[in-house]
Amino acid sequence: MRLVLFDMDHTLVPCDSGTLWAEFLSEQNLLAPNKVQQRAAFLQDYQNGTLDVEAAYRFELELLKSLHARERNDLLQGFFTHKIRPLITESAQRYVERHKQDGDYVVIITATIEDIARPIADFFGVDALIAGRGKRDEVGEYTGEVELEPCMGRGKLVHLEEWLSKNNYNPLHYVFYSDSHNDLPLLEQVDDPIAVDPDEKLRQIALENNWQIISFLD
Repeated sequence: MRLVLFDMDHTLVPCDSGTLWAEFLSEQNLLAPNKVQQRAAFLQDYQNGTLDVEAAYRFELELLKSLHARERNDLLQGFFTHKIRPLITESAQRYVERHKQDGDYVVIITATIEDIARPIADFFGVDALIAGRGKRDEVGEYTGEVELEPCMGRGKLVHLEEWLSKNNYNPLHYVFYSDSHNDLPLLEQVDDPIAVDPDEKLRQIALENNWQIISFLD
């Protein structure tokens, strides 16, 4: 089996879904403006490589925890329909579809919390989603705590290894598409690392290592 991994934010979707989710909740009068600013600050820290990952995850999980399950599901679907779907490019869809037609096992692996990423994964029709997870109580509601560890940086390796072990998969070949230098721990481990509209640091590393550089924005 050839396993093809796609990062989500700024790779398959040309945006930061968490920031847009916060803005969407604000538009629904469900989030105070200062919280939107706090979420934007997390994004800036991520881009600068100075993010307090645990704090960012707790922020995201508290937002989800504050919403009733049925309301949350309706909001997440509306968020995808109105905010994310219009941004998805035909190029991103073609790359995913080509791998599916080639018989590859296609997975989205993302730092974004699973509930937020799920509608996007469903739209692309990928085989699996590996994403950030929040602990839930006995009735299935969020506790506000992170499960396993944040699916970011080296955490993506931890989540991938857990997923492979759980499903008893042993791929013969790995491909990983990503935009961010924060994904270097996984990019450096796969057979085919592919930089998609990369940030400046990743672009330089990709050039130095003769990694393929492509764009989904065409």
